[in-house]
Amino acid sequence: MKNLLPVLAISLFFAAAACGGETGAWAGTVTDSAGVQIVNNPVEGLWTNGTQPAITEEVKIGATGGDPNYEFGQIVGIDVGSDGTIYVLDQQARQVRAFDAEGRYVRTIGKPGSGPGELSQLAFGVVVTPGDSLMVPDLGLQRVTRYGPDGQTIGSFPTPMTEGISVRWQARAGGQVVQQARIMNLPGQATQVEPKDLLLLRNAQGELLDTLMELPGGQTLKMTGNSMSIRLFESEPVWGLGEDGSVYFAMNSDYSVEVHDGDGALQRIVRRPFERKPVTEDDKQAFMKALRELFGRQGVPPQAVEQVLGNVQFAENYPAFANLMGGPGQSLWVQRVRTAADIKEGAEFDLQDSGSPEWDVYAQDGKYLGAIRLPDKFAPLRVIGDRIYGVWRDELDVQHVTRLHVDMGTQTMGESGG
Repeated sequence: MKNLLPVLAISLFFAAAACGGETGAWAGTVTDSAGVQIVNNPVEGLWTNGTQPAITEEVKIGATGGDPNYEFGQIVGIDVGSDGTIYVLDQQARQVRAFDAEGRYVRTIGKPGSGPGELSQLAFGVVVTPGDSLMVPDLGLQRVTRYGPDGQTIGSFPTPMTEGISVRWQARAGGQVVQQARIMNLPGQATQVEPKDLLLLRNAQGELLDTLMELPGGQTLKMTGNSMSIRLFESEPVWGLGEDGSVYFAMNSDYSVEVHDGDGALQRIVRRPFERKPVTEDDKQAFMKALRELFGRQGVPPQAVEQVLGNVQFAENYPAFANLMGGPGQSLWVQRVRTAADIKEGAEFDLQDSGSPEWDVYAQDGKYLGAIRLPDKFAPLRVIGDRIYGVWRDELDVQHVTRLHVDMGTQTMGESGG
């Protein structure tokens, strides 16, 4: 449930105010609806045991003790430069650290503060733009700070919450950047608005180019006057980008993924049978405990924590899926949900493990290939080619930046052929 953390950051702001071999025939159906393909998948995929792509770890960056440049507090963004340099935003340290392709420390970019080139505790992403310049969106300062390839500040541009709360940013093929902006009612706002999420296109300098798509508004966070309510597991828009700039989108309450081309036009809808699991009372208690601990680690004052948690409620059911992303070879990856009850007996539930390590993988034509299991306690943040960059946590919950390689062999994930 990757979208949960940006929503919680918004809450705190207010409170502080891949294809291997395949066998057999595909058993689903493809129909046409006004020029849009509807792909209805069966439960079983085309892969058989032993034919899934191999996943291997290539690089791991992180340590406990020793050189502080390799110690991370709260990683919230990863992107990669043209030469393989890995840029990591540590929200707790309020800085970006650069590492070479082999994981060796290069430099630190930015520092805590509110002045030029400085970052607040609500900086929440890092995006590499053409020429290896960086964008770092900052919810607390309501701006995006830009850095040159040498790490020096080259300016910033405003992202006022009145024009949409920034939820997520991601680089796109062709040098553009996609920003998810949430339009919602803010405290003290005179005119009420209809909540919605916009996917905005910006250039490398941050200039607004166009609105790529308009998405239904999320239902997790609502404002009524100056009162805020949080209802976890309510319907939220989830999106990802393909290697060619295409957009994958779905509301997480329904396993029905839309595939849009680079201009936002709907091309295909990918579906697969699903069943939403109920949120039990034990689950609610586990989540509340995890939220309280997460806020505590972020240094939020106890009074503010209790203020936020006092407004937290739960939907009746978990989402249909946890997250989605564009995978290697124009594949689509959809993360399965992991409930509190799915955690092995005796283990503490962790908010960062709310998504399952298992991902459903679809070919470019929307046909279901099968499931891939990523390492436990690994959260993918960026896919480039056949590499997946993300955060892995060890048994002590120490964070490490990890790069995985997805070995597709001689096949391609582009077309299933089934």
